[in-house]
Amino acid sequence: IFELAGDPPDTRFLFLGDYVDRGKYSCEVMLYLLALKLSFPDSVQLLRGNHETASVSKHFGFKEECKAKYGLSLYYRFVLCFQCMPLAAVVETPRVGRVLCLHGGLSPDLPTLE
Repeated sequence: IFELAGDPPDTRFLFLGDYVDRGKYSCEVMLYLLALKLSFPDSVQLLRGNHETASVSKHFGFKEECKAKYGLSLYYRFVLCFQCMPLAAVVETPRVGRVLCLHGGLSPDLPTLE
């Protein structure tokens, strides 16, 4: 992605979630993304996907991956980190204006965005 789009901080990135439970390297993916966020806080944004929850990540194996590689304490720190991630972001572009970005969709039971 960086070869195509450029590196932060020259290019800004908004990642839309589901960083874990996508293969054997979920821990390393999360650690890399968090390192990017810490290194380039104004250029890298991470939204929370449905897999960035304790129940879903446990069910699909992220908890076991963390336990096997680094210990359960890292998993619980990831869960705390997930709980701090925003669910949505608004991106302003000159071409299309304001765009609501989120991992999944909006609930039909949501009466307003205000």
